[in-house]
Amino acid sequence: MWNGSTNAVAALLGGALLWSLAEPIAIYQPAWAARTQDYTPDQFISVLNGLGYPVTLTTVFNSPVVQQSIRDFQLQYRLPVDGTLNPPTQDIAADLVRKLQTDLNRVVKLENPLPASQFYGRQTEAAVRLFQQQNKLPETGIATLETRQRINDILNDALPRPGQGSSPGGSSGGAVQGIYTEAQLRSLLLGFGYDVNPQQPLNGTSAVRAIQDIQFLYGLPQTGQADQRTQEIMATLVKNLRNSLKVVLRSNLPITQFYDAQAQAAVREFQTRYGLAVNGSANLAVRSQIDAAARRVNP
Repeated sequence: MWNGSTNAVAALLGGALLWSLAEPIAIYQPAWAARTQDYTPDQFISVLNGLGYPVTLTTVFNSPVVQQSIRDFQLQYRLPVDGTLNPPTQDIAADLVRKLQTDLNRVVKLENPLPASQFYGRQTEAAVRLFQQQNKLPETGIATLETRQRINDILNDALPRPGQGSSPGGSSGGAVQGIYTEAQLRSLLLGFGYDVNPQQPLNGTSAVRAIQDIQFLYGLPQTGQADQRTQEIMATLVKNLRNSLKVVLRSNLPITQFYDAQAQAAVREFQTRYGLAVNGSANLAVRSQIDAAARRVNP
């Protein structure tokens, strides 16, 4: 199993949820004018936590993981990237939470409808948890990417409502419950520099250790199983990587959650340009260097 430096871990921790939001990087068009009031640090941490960023409600606001998560949020929506609660950042956050609450009111039969406020509190968490329960999703109370996509799908009539004969999550052909197939997960682990036997299943020793390492780095239970939350983090990491490579290389690399031949080629190009060992493998140290290079392009 590959072991990275603690500095590299610190540099990348906050990047874990840049892609937890459903939209790709784009200029965001808010539906509401602005927040009704400024967020306190604790209130904004609640928003970050509720939208799936890797912060807990007890995380100190000036900690590196919170500051990086704010930067990732700002980069996602083409906002001034300074890691602070600048007005545009607060306005977009308020709009996202209001939209989530309004959408939940439309798809979940709540005894007390959500107020469509800018705050992600216990009532919103309970509504998200109820929606997840109704739709056979992990009941976390956190509006993960999968949760928000499912809400949007229902609102767009792309998925049948619960109880109409649907079987969400069903898969075949070697698929793992969640985002990736087993083959895709193995490719991702190999691409991230882990010594994984591509011929062994994901419950093999090398794959389990690699997954445990990712879970440790990003504050997840170290089960060694590629559960939904772990796959979401992995998908976010790959999307962050591809976006940073696109910025640094000024390429047309598509932003997907897969570590495929295109991603490998882009990593090789980066390694060539920066005098690194050219192997197409983006271990934690390489990802840290790519992330740093991207920030120099877009400070």
